[in-house]
Amino acid sequence: MAHMEKFTESAVVNQLRHIERTIQHPSNTDIDSSRSHQNYSLLSDRGISAYDYFKWRKSQLYCYKRSDVKVMVGCIVTAPTDLPTDQQEQFFQAVHDFLSSRYGTENCIQSIVHNDESGRPHLHYYFIPVVTDLNPKHQHLEKICANDVINPKELRSFHPALQKYLNQKGFHVSIQSGITKAQGGNRTVRQMKQERTMERGRWY
Repeated sequence: MAHMEKFTESAVVNQLRHIERTIQHPSNTDIDSSRSHQNYSLLSDRGISAYDYFKWRKSQLYCYKRSDVKVMVGCIVTAPTDLPTDQQEQFFQAVHDFLSSRYGTENCIQSIVHNDESGRPHLHYYFIPVVTDLNPKHQHLEKICANDVINPKELRSFHPALQKYLNQKGFHVSIQSGITKAQGGNRTVRQMKQERTMERGRWY
């Protein structure tokens, strides 16, 4: 099951620091720092930091000069419960390849698998949402537009397309479980963690 979230430029640094585990005192109590060495990136070494790559790639694109523009999208894909443990690495690599093909390898900012939190292992895939710029005044071939990339049509087609891709790669797991709809649609990571905390408070 995947979740999408859009971010403004002011949030990019902290989001990358969070998934790269460079925050000394994270607010996320689900993180077990003794297991953070088990996390790993699926990107080849570019020779620069993820944030520097973000700035470089963004400089190639047209972007409206407004603070509310969503310049990055985070996609989290959790390992399905019916996925064998010994297939997790291959599964996340396949998901990474699917996302890179769908949103552009050159637009991927970071792609990290987390094994150091409670719950299932999951992939954080962050990318710049890029579309063709049809405005001749901008003199660019591409622009940043999260609303054009992650729109209702894309959200409806994403899980079926991912399910088909994984099936073709030999991963016959339950991506389309219906859980997203049953739990109120596509929620942010913060919302999911808040709800988990509330549930713990009810039972303990």
